[in-house]
Amino acid sequence: MAIQSAVYPAFIMKNKEGYGVHFPTLYPETGWKHYKSLGKTKKEAILTAKKDLAYFLAGIVYDHEELPSNAPIPADLVTEQMELVWITTVYSDYAKEIEEHLIGRHWHIDYNRDMNSEYKAVAYKNELGEWEVRIDCYLPVEEQKLLQICPSYPLICLAARRAEAEEKFDRFVLKVEEILNK
Repeated sequence: MAIQSAVYPAFIMKNKEGYGVHFPTLYPETGWKHYKSLGKTKKEAILTAKKDLAYFLAGIVYDHEELPSNAPIPADLVTEQMELVWITTVYSDYAKEIEEHLIGRHWHIDYNRDMNSEYKAVAYKNELGEWEVRIDCYLPVEEQKLLQICPSYPLICLAARRAEAEEKFDRFVLKVEEILNK
């Protein structure tokens, strides 16, 4: 694994369940509202956050994606209820556990990232480290026509990164819709 240790800003906030650790720089859309880690005490929350951060970053490296920037949390967004902390994680502390967890890792891909879309695919990591993207829904098109637009159907493509897989899946769906609209 290419990551040895990392430090990311977070904040801890007391809630009904205990103490939640939020990572707004890792999860820009949801990190301010939803905690990533939880503990009954601050100490337990920080220990959980170290492990969760290691898992998260290892998944990014495993997926061949770029690690998020180590951007600080703007002080003006931190309220009195929040305590700003820096979470330090060391990959080797969780390496065996993480590597067992990464086996069988997969993604679900929705057409145009719309979870209500009828078109869905799933991607699994193969022995070569590539993602095999396969259709994961019913397509009302004859298999012969599907094989014309994608000779490896139901394998849609191989991809190194999630963004590449999503782009190729979207192009495949557009071809399927062309067939359906004829």
